[in-house]
Amino acid sequence: MPCIPLLTDMKKTISLFFAAICLTSISSAQPNMIRVKGGTFEMGDTAGDADEKPLHQVLITDFMLAATETTYQEFEAFVRATGYVTDAERGEGSYIWDSLGWHIRLGVHWRHDALGRTIQNSNEYPVIHVSWNDATQYCNWLSEKQGLIKVYDFQFDSLVINLQANGYRLPTEAEWEYAAAGGATKKKGHFSGKGALGSLAWYAANTNHGPQKAAQKSPNALGISDLSGNVWEWCHDWYDKDSYKQHPNSNTFGSSTGKERSIRGGSWNNNARHCRVANRSSRFPDFRDGSIGFRVLKRI
Repeated sequence: MPCIPLLTDMKKTISLFFAAICLTSISSAQPNMIRVKGGTFEMGDTAGDADEKPLHQVLITDFMLAATETTYQEFEAFVRATGYVTDAERGEGSYIWDSLGWHIRLGVHWRHDALGRTIQNSNEYPVIHVSWNDATQYCNWLSEKQGLIKVYDFQFDSLVINLQANGYRLPTEAEWEYAAAGGATKKKGHFSGKGALGSLAWYAANTNHGPQKAAQKSPNALGISDLSGNVWEWCHDWYDKDSYKQHPNSNTFGSSTGKERSIRGGSWNNNARHCRVANRSSRFPDFRDGSIGFRVLKRI
């Protein structure tokens, strides 16, 4: 009966086709990670804002950091796989930028650009309109997908964090600044990379309508892009304006409690001062707007 082998071959072909699609999806969801060798560096800036002082030495252990901010394509793979609903979708939308400045708009979420328009052909752009909560859920998904122990355990109205877990998480402020500065062997400059800021970053002087594709500007000495400008990046830590004074020898994981989570790097909407590697800012964990994204870290 010649039809049986034919049907069998067709089933095999279909199976291989869908397997290829799955592999492509998994590949597109996996961030490109760069190894950052640990060491000691001076964190802060003597000429910076009050929360950047005093300058103090911090010891960093080896880690892997994403070469770019998490892209729309990578975040979309997470949503498709899990059905996750972001804070913006569950709440009152997200803050957008227009001629009136920043204001919240109902219905805006990660599928929209900084102006609140539904985005198209944006796979290589950093995802925006995501909260700290959303970013950590993405980290957990990456961990579980690779059989690693997740760092963030959301339990009803509480969060348990396992810093000894081998899964993905957000970088601490110390780890972020260390990577942005180029590691231990490089003298820390004002911005992440060598050269004029316009060659390193998307910021208010060269773009005024939203983030740009990842890795279009020169990377820093470690081969990591967009640590200055493009979008702010969520960090793991609770923000404390006095943490450098209280921990001059540095607790590399920052304060154990707080109200807001730290963000670093500045964005397309900010001036050069905000794009400095030592600059610090913060937002509430459920905050989201068209200028904040994130990148992931994994312990070695």
